[in-house]
Amino acid sequence: MIIAMVRHGQTDYNANGIVQGRVNIPLNEVGKKQSIELANIFSKQQNKFDVIVSSPLSRALETAYIISKKLGYTQPIRVEHQFVERDFFHLDELPVGDAMPLVRQKNYTYEGYENDQLLINRVVKATLKLAKIYTDKQILLITHSHVIKALRVYVDPTKYAFTDIVNNTDIIYFEINKNLINISK
Repeated sequence: MIIAMVRHGQTDYNANGIVQGRVNIPLNEVGKKQSIELANIFSKQQNKFDVIVSSPLSRALETAYIISKKLGYTQPIRVEHQFVERDFFHLDELPVGDAMPLVRQKNYTYEGYENDQLLINRVVKATLKLAKIYTDKQILLITHSHVIKALRVYVDPTKYAFTDIVNNTDIIYFEINKNLINISK
């Protein structure tokens, strides 16, 4: 199975450097344009996705919807709650510059905060579940920065870190074969 993991389009919180985590913020106009541009890229590359999956947050769902319409995808978008953004808890709605030094600390914990290992475990389990359901399929998954980072760190912690940047509408391809997850393309 191939999963094209995409970070949702831009929101006002992204543009203003605010941690949004699970706060349900919609796409802004830039985010809508980014989603259309990404859909155009997929269309030109003639990417055919068997299933489109999204986090339940509106910014991801809206990105998925825009892409699905451009690609002529007629099935329902599958909403998977396990691909929701990290629970930043007490750091939600703080400036990124204030929150990220804490988040980037190795093994940072705080009651109510979803630490790196909890996030990695959740994302890996959800990814392997998709692989069992959609063996040999191509999946488009619209999700969030830390979800993508978690899977990359799981695949190769010597090469990837939670300090890496994943921009809005970046695409990272993963291949899952016999419960082994690798970065593809």
